[in-house]
Amino acid sequence: MPVGFAGTPRGAGDAAAAYVTAVSAAAGRSDVERQALIDAVAVDGSGPAVAEMMGAGSPSAGSAGISQTLAARVWVADTDVDVPVPQGGEVTARLLTCALTGAMTDGVVAGPEAGLAGGWYVQSATVRWTQGRWRVVAVQRPVPVPPPDQRGARRDGGPRDTQPLLEVLSARSWVPGTV
Repeated sequence: MPVGFAGTPRGAGDAAAAYVTAVSAAAGRSDVERQALIDAVAVDGSGPAVAEMMGAGSPSAGSAGISQTLAARVWVADTDVDVPVPQGGEVTARLLTCALTGAMTDGVVAGPEAGLAGGWYVQSATVRWTQGRWRVVAVQRPVPVPPPDQRGARRDGGPRDTQPLLEVLSARSWVPGTV
């Protein structure tokens, strides 16, 4: 699990992106491994809710699936992203994520049931600065958004709601882990 994020809103956004990515990837691991990861990133008492909201609940019986989420952009509304956050302070970061799920294969043969599904989402995660690190307090379910494109149109040529992308592409957003 990545650590060492700055005690600023920018650090909160970077931590939220890293945590959402790590927890979503743990969906296919054992219950013990998933729970240990949730315990490492969640504020005491919020682990079960955080696990469910991040999509790291128990996989369905007999499933051999994979799940991966990539946080492409992060932004924190209405705040200076480089001002230190006081002990116990909370920051809500919004993430533009691309989530992919599919059946696990041997890397060579993919049968007809092996397919990859996914899409673009905006997800909010609230983190708290405590004891020199960020801990997840709450995560909202991801909301589907149109994939970024230059025309703002669907494949059929009709208009697409590009409002969610205004924040994503604004000067207030950044790629996680960059300065």
